[in-house]
Amino acid sequence: MISAGSLLAGIARRQTPVPTNADQPSCQRRVYYTRLASSGREFRFLPRLTSTMESRIQSADKDHQITEDKKLAIDNTYTQADFDRVLKKQDRILIPLMWVMYGIQQVDKTGLSTQATFGIVADTHMKGNDYAWLSTIFYIFVRPRLLLHYDPTEITQYLLGEFPGNWFMQRFAVGKTVAISMFAWGVIVFCTAAARNWMDLMIMRGLQGFTESIISPAFLLVTGLSYRKEEHALRVLIWGTANYGFAVIVALINYGIGTAANAHPEGLAAWKGMSLFLGGITAVVAFATFFCFGTPREVFWLSAEEKKIQAARVAYNNTGSDVQKREEWKWSQVGEAFLDPQVYFFFFVTVSNAIPSGGVGTFGNLIYVGLGFTPLDTLVKGTLPQNVLGVCWFLLAGYVLTKFKHMRFFWIMLSIIPAFVGMLVLSLVPTTKKNLWPKWGAFFITITGQICGALVWSMLSTNIAGRTKKSVVSIVIFTAYCFGNAVGAQVFQAKWAPRYRPSTVILSIMFALEFLLVAIWRCYYVAVNRRRALRLDMKGVSPEDRVMLGSQKGEADTTDLENVYFVYDY
Repeated sequence: MISAGSLLAGIARRQTPVPTNADQPSCQRRVYYTRLASSGREFRFLPRLTSTMESRIQSADKDHQITEDKKLAIDNTYTQADFDRVLKKQDRILIPLMWVMYGIQQVDKTGLSTQATFGIVADTHMKGNDYAWLSTIFYIFVRPRLLLHYDPTEITQYLLGEFPGNWFMQRFAVGKTVAISMFAWGVIVFCTAAARNWMDLMIMRGLQGFTESIISPAFLLVTGLSYRKEEHALRVLIWGTANYGFAVIVALINYGIGTAANAHPEGLAAWKGMSLFLGGITAVVAFATFFCFGTPREVFWLSAEEKKIQAARVAYNNTGSDVQKREEWKWSQVGEAFLDPQVYFFFFVTVSNAIPSGGVGTFGNLIYVGLGFTPLDTLVKGTLPQNVLGVCWFLLAGYVLTKFKHMRFFWIMLSIIPAFVGMLVLSLVPTTKKNLWPKWGAFFITITGQICGALVWSMLSTNIAGRTKKSVVSIVIFTAYCFGNAVGAQVFQAKWAPRYRPSTVILSIMFALEFLLVAIWRCYYVAVNRRRALRLDMKGVSPEDRVMLGSQKGEADTTDLENVYFVYDY
């Protein structure tokens, strides 16, 4: 298996601006290095300094009021060794912590699927579609007077937590905000063991959804501010593997809890033991989060000089660095977000991906039971090997995306194909003893479709510029995410159990729709990049000038639409 360490060290092609103290005619000369990881060789070239470059930079300074503090991210002189040293330090501390944090929130959120096979349905006297609503309430806020009528409002629980969460992160420390939310949902998960009926579970799941809503936007924000654009996808994929890697660890622990509960039926129920374990470990990790997690400007483990080096590294993303706190909420960027075509691609692709994700995340173990597996078998023959495949697929994606440029959308489409085929087989092949393992294999490969959400989310950090716009788009994405997950849980109706054939047909259609949307989205990015490049060529702006001017505008908190030098990654 490809290790995460080798992936982090194997960035296939990295371009890093390294300022030098050579002759400085009208503005500082810069040397650009292109390093090929496979050979270790370096090639350098001096950018063509046009006579108008200084005036362009001065114009950008005047138009966007770039302060001296902001210029530190671009104008300080650092070596490639400085950049590598800070990058390795971030990878050593930040990535492992994010892996654990993201894994915990995922198993806390989807633990209900395992608990359903260990007695939570019977012990809390659920009937009909009660169980499906436990997943939906995680994403949808339901008015108390309507609970008994199963009539949800249009306000998502994640959305209710999403807006205040983004507001707090923009005005207060991101790490501290996430840690407090994490501790709160850990306590809620712990208290789930005391639930006596479906109403208790509904309240706790709703509160859990509210407090967990902050985690993914925070991760995308921290990733975007901590790493360069070409490094985003790999880091998102690495901490995204926690969805499956951490689930493997928890599956083994849950197997032990389930075995012990079966041996002592008069003792604590297995599903209650699982809640106590998950809630306890979440609260403990929240303390580490409080002290170690955050943006580069917030964390204590980067020195003042290292923070300047880090800001210089990411300045060339053209999305702005973390050299200063941006507290201003710009309504112009809010309006632009809803006029930007790519925001609608974000929304509809996320919905089409989240519907299968929500359905399988809630009913995955019950699908295995419907095939003929016992509750314990669902862990060791279903959940565990499927999650191992998920980890391997994520790591393979990271390797491919670092070796080849412009592969992100192609990999998404490639990942959708096995998921689509697997769901079709589940839908069309009869459930018999003879077909047990073929249908197991079909459901097994659907895990590849889950990578699409992580790759789409990574493009928020890469292709959206402007701090306020990025916050707004994150709300749009996670509104789509919670809407899709809420609908996905309702796709599995009790009357279709245990085979759920109509449900798997609907999920197949969603995968096909997602494939089509992603293909169109890629064409959009290619067209925009070509149009911008053509206009700049006609104006005689050199590639080196575009990098410098794009960075200046990025530090001025301009958006990707305002910054004519911005290049979309796909």
